[in-house]
Amino acid sequence: MLASIIYWAIIFVCIAWAVLSVWFSIFYLSRKENGNLWAFAFFNVIAAIVQAISLVIYRTWGFGVTQYSSLIYVVLAVLLGLTVIQAVLGREPKPKAA
Repeated sequence: MLASIIYWAIIFVCIAWAVLSVWFSIFYLSRKENGNLWAFAFFNVIAAIVQAISLVIYRTWGFGVTQYSSLIYVVLAVLLGLTVIQAVLGREPKPKAA
């Protein structure tokens, strides 16, 4: 029972982080502060690594929790896709030489 609670808590926290990351990305893009997106891309990578490690642990040790849900794969793909988008949009234009 505890394994199932931890599994779903990891998924819901990563979903909440993805929503928060999208919101702040839109906020910083609207203010033309693209450099801040790199930090969110980095934190998305950390969240994806934590989620991937938990997926490996739950699959390897045979808790049987992940066999009825593919939501963890969807959230993992969203986090990685969001990371790529934020890394591309986070580039700052090079200053022009005078």
